[in-house]
Amino acid sequence: MSLPPVSMGGRAAQARLNSEKAAEHPQPSVDAWADADDSATAAVAQRMVQISDELSAALTQFRGRRLFELKSETPTDTFERVLEDDTVPKARQVLSLARLADKPVAWLLDMARQLFPDDSDLALVLRALVRRRNLQRPTRQRLETLLQTVVAQGSPKRMNAGINAALKARMFGASMAVRAGLLRETYRDFLESDDGPLNAYQDWIALYGPSQRMNVLAFIEAALLTDISAQDPSCSHAEFGQLLGRLTDLKHLRSADGLFINALLGDALVCRHNADEADWLVFLFGVLAYPDDLDQWLLGAVGEPVLLSSHRDRSALLQTVRRLSLRLPPSLFVDEDAPVRLAQQFTRLADVAYAHECLEQRRAGGCP
Repeated sequence: MSLPPVSMGGRAAQARLNSEKAAEHPQPSVDAWADADDSATAAVAQRMVQISDELSAALTQFRGRRLFELKSETPTDTFERVLEDDTVPKARQVLSLARLADKPVAWLLDMARQLFPDDSDLALVLRALVRRRNLQRPTRQRLETLLQTVVAQGSPKRMNAGINAALKARMFGASMAVRAGLLRETYRDFLESDDGPLNAYQDWIALYGPSQRMNVLAFIEAALLTDISAQDPSCSHAEFGQLLGRLTDLKHLRSADGLFINALLGDALVCRHNADEADWLVFLFGVLAYPDDLDQWLLGAVGEPVLLSSHRDRSALLQTVRRLSLRLPPSLFVDEDAPVRLAQQFTRLADVAYAHECLEQRRAGGCP
């Protein structure tokens, strides 16, 4: 469809309109345009340099990754996740053994497992060796057969968990001054165990010591989140959902533990009777699991020192422990009725303590 012709009058009106607009909005001078052009050119040049730097960094990272993946002259590929000591010389031994064509695969597997007892470590080493470019065909085939055997005989959950948690185990192991392999095994146990938070927490304390309990839980959380996002996760989505629920329960216990212990050890009267964190942890776990045995847990925490105290101090000490114990979240106790039974036990002991305190004051002439 053609446009309608423009009349001479229309052209004149348009010319007047253009003149009025030009008067209202004068055009920049030539110098201003030159300055603007210079600024724009400088900005564009700066942006081009920035883009060039970003592309260069990305290409460098890509090349480095490709070289890391394709490198074949030294058996160090992906060994950062192998937690066995002396990884490189042992990997060379595995490679030398694989070149012995007269030895059966079963013998080779036995020898390889002596060098790398953990299946996760052995699988990583074998994968790295198989990727080497300058391997003779028979040697590569034996290594591939060995790798297939290790994967077939091992537990997929434990193997993938060990591989996925290895870097976190190495990092936390260094900061905690414990073996990374022990932390890796602790994570696997967490995946396979059905224990409640209290039992898991106590197991970690028995294994690593009271001072490390918070660090162990931090490692378990970091390893679990890494495992979930891994290319080959150790568990299904449903299993990870349950594990996250258990982790939440453990974090609730950790919070209660911190509040309870810090409040106790921040009390001068409590510390005068017992300032040992480990003893109060035993008390905490005891009242959560066996609230009916309160006498036993108190005796273990303040038994001998309290005998030398006045009945007034004993009552004050009992009141402090009672107040903090009854603040513990009900969900942490062994059953729903446990907090009520614990409160009853404290009331019974408080009545006894008050009676002795009154008797002591009467003897001193100060009790009504």
